[in-house]
Amino acid sequence: MIGTTLDGKYLIKRQLGAGAMGAVYEAEHTGTGRRVAVKVITNALAQNPDLISRFQREARAAGAIDTKHITQVLDTGIDRETRLPFMVMEFLTGMDVQDLLRKKVGGPISPDLSLRIAAQVCLGLQKAHDGGVVHRDIKPANLFLAHSDGEIIVKVLDFGIAKVHMEQAQETESAGLTRTGSMMGSPLYMSPEQARGSKNIDHRADLWSLGIALYQCLCGRTPNQHVTALGELIIAICSTPPTPVQQYAPWVPPEVAAIVHRCIRQNPDERFQSAKEMLAAIRPLLPYGWGITEDMFVPVDQAARAQRAVMYSVPTAVPYTGTAPGGSASHPGLGSGVAQGGTSHPGAGSNPNIGGSASHPGQGSDIQGMTAHPGYGSNPNASSQGGSTGILVQSQAAAPKHPSSLPLVMGGLFITVVGLGAAGFWVMRNSTPAPAPPPAPTVVAPTVTTVTAAPVPPPAPPVEQDQSNRRVKVAIVPPDTQVEVEGKPVTLKNGMLELEGKLGDVFKVRVKKGGISKEEEVIITKDGPSLPMITPFYTAATVKSSTPALPKGATDKFE
Repeated sequence: MIGTTLDGKYLIKRQLGAGAMGAVYEAEHTGTGRRVAVKVITNALAQNPDLISRFQREARAAGAIDTKHITQVLDTGIDRETRLPFMVMEFLTGMDVQDLLRKKVGGPISPDLSLRIAAQVCLGLQKAHDGGVVHRDIKPANLFLAHSDGEIIVKVLDFGIAKVHMEQAQETESAGLTRTGSMMGSPLYMSPEQARGSKNIDHRADLWSLGIALYQCLCGRTPNQHVTALGELIIAICSTPPTPVQQYAPWVPPEVAAIVHRCIRQNPDERFQSAKEMLAAIRPLLPYGWGITEDMFVPVDQAARAQRAVMYSVPTAVPYTGTAPGGSASHPGLGSGVAQGGTSHPGAGSNPNIGGSASHPGQGSDIQGMTAHPGYGSNPNASSQGGSTGILVQSQAAAPKHPSSLPLVMGGLFITVVGLGAAGFWVMRNSTPAPAPPPAPTVVAPTVTTVTAAPVPPPAPPVEQDQSNRRVKVAIVPPDTQVEVEGKPVTLKNGMLELEGKLGDVFKVRVKKGGISKEEEVIITKDGPSLPMITPFYTAATVKSSTPALPKGATDKFE
């Protein structure tokens, strides 16, 4: 098609890519000279009038979505000569997330960049879902990192195509499992309801797929990447909980892992219920916003890989049968159902505007007298203790045990015995005659004894505090971050900042990266620095899993 004019107005210049649906070309509008991207549909969809009609209807719906995070659809039509349907979109420069992971970086990317990408995708999905449009094929190849006025904007591709593509696949079941699977396009990112061929697929399927894409950004692989047979893959998606994120990427903070695992719950009712809700859980982890610059496109370095974050306890999955578990109270904090009659726990997915309980202010309301458990995105507008804006993560609380009746029985017996004893004492006191007056005491001359006082030992000399200089090392992630100590720039050695001083000395360390600037305090303690790692993208409470004991007189503002 190179050199031809599509529909009499789009001059095809070069091919940009090809896929199962057709090919994408760079073109020029002959009337305005505008540079555009044209997707020409060449598969069986082009021969089915009903599918073509649905394709154009979905494309128009996608074109009506007003957000910069979805590729703008400019035109649709059918070429008069070839009779092939096409879609005209804005021309983008950059790369998709799949190319970023496989070609540019060659592995996982930082949790910070992963969350920034996910946050921008949520912005686009929120607009689409509010307009009644479900993508159904969210994957790294459909998340484009577009250059726009000096920044990187994440744009979701192929809205208006994915739904028709999936419907076509479902109508081709007679072609056999392998062929149907290949036509589905992206089995690794399909939700359980899509894998089952459910007709009632809603926007929560997009959140599952986004969770798998986020998983891949953090781990460099998908949960079921090791499964090669399509039938086995579908069984795994529908019945096997995904491997925990931190098993492949132990440096990932637990609050980030919690967001991923909330997305990829097999029961849609246990996931985030909207892109807005997912964004509310991400927001506290990105206190400096979700802007992206190209210098963030770097692999996870060795200093970060060496970190071992607190492990997130993945909740036990409730088997998904295609419908929500009836009669069970929801567990918003972990996205799981609990037994019927159980008490709900507040957390991620809880209303961020709900006031705090008496037990834990700002962490969700106390339910039926049970102490509220903070975590997983509850009250994202409140800062956590110590000035951190990160989410306070806790493991799933154990189910309360049924109280034994034995303590009640024993307590009743005890009260009965005490009561009977008291009554008997009262009766004895009132029935016994008054005792005779005691005899006069015999006066005995006191014996004088001379006591020699033991010699008092001299006081021990005061223990002098160690005043020797100590040198500690703090990991700076990423290693090309600009660092200032007490306002003066310093040079890192292999990504490590060296500080020298006495016990209790406090250093003000400022880190700058990608337009983000943040200051932390590092204290020299007997066990090393109070902060073992500093990064511009997370608060100190996120990267510091534990604080060493401090010498007398030293303080740590994060405690």
